[in-house]
Amino acid sequence: MSLESDESTGSILSCTSDQFSEFYDANYSTDILSKDAAKIINKNRQRLQAADTRYRLDVLLSAMLEHAPHPLGKRYIAVALHIAHDKGGDMVVAAAKAWMDNLFLPMLALSKATKTEPSSSQTPTIDSRVQEIEGASRSEQSDLRAQVATRELYHCAITGAFDIDHVTLLLNQGREPQIPHGPQATMEAAHIIPFSLNNFDEKGAKFRDAARTWDILQSWTQIDIKEVVGSKINSPANALYMTTSEHRAFGHFRFYLDKDVYPDVPNKYRVCVARTGYKLTNGQASADVEFQTLQQSGVEPPNPDFLRVHAAFAKVLNLCGAAGYFENVERDAERNVTLRLDGGTDFGVLLMSRVVIMAH
Repeated sequence: MSLESDESTGSILSCTSDQFSEFYDANYSTDILSKDAAKIINKNRQRLQAADTRYRLDVLLSAMLEHAPHPLGKRYIAVALHIAHDKGGDMVVAAAKAWMDNLFLPMLALSKATKTEPSSSQTPTIDSRVQEIEGASRSEQSDLRAQVATRELYHCAITGAFDIDHVTLLLNQGREPQIPHGPQATMEAAHIIPFSLNNFDEKGAKFRDAARTWDILQSWTQIDIKEVVGSKINSPANALYMTTSEHRAFGHFRFYLDKDVYPDVPNKYRVCVARTGYKLTNGQASADVEFQTLQQSGVEPPNPDFLRVHAAFAKVLNLCGAAGYFENVERDAERNVTLRLDGGTDFGVLLMSRVVIMAH
């Protein structure tokens, strides 16, 4: 792994890409590195807590280790913390802030809308990452909605509610007997990897910001970004069909789909609530979901790697308190319309969410 630009983790840690790669590729087991990294977090716990009282940066680091979507992502975090610790506690705090500011908060805002041995994996520079990613058009999303609706037979994948718009179509065609009994709701296609992550002008600071987020995202999750850049962001493999309410909750990481419950059953997941007290619109706190195969529906099922990434973000963001904090800032702004006079409104987080809303 190499991190070669001044906007990379290597720069934040004040080390060269060669220094990072040398440690990353060294013959240390990931388990041992992770155990030592946990001790580093514990040694710096008070410093991390004092650095930002809005959310728990110490819990962020622990959760990134524990819930990394891939063993190499866990190794990436552990190596970075070892390098940071060698340079002092302030560098550990800097790494935590960098991951929060450049990965987790952007993903949170944008979403509103086998054992592996260590090996050398090349992580492109920010400049080369810019060359790999490309914007996507929303004109493709109507096709995406139709595809996932077909795959889910016009039912919400999470609650089982039936598409109320399809009810109208069936009535107009005199096919009322085909309307199933049960709840009905307005449906949407919900992206797993956020659409807005790939919705940007192909130049300037915003483009480079997106490239930096992609770069860290790839390092922690190990997903192949070529599978979700450009028009591929609107692939059925990156989408779920669900009610508008579930879509919003999914984007706020209030629930996620867990593959570990059914590791040997293809396309079957357990819906798990990530936020204490939250329930789905059908009143349930959990559900089992099994998607049709490509052969059964003619449409790709959701990519399990993408769902694993979403689940990891849900766990980390809720454990460290960032998800709840972000929503509280939005709720505060919606209730008060203007900024609070006591200075209690977090303008930076609010601006981030408003920019994303405008982009939608």
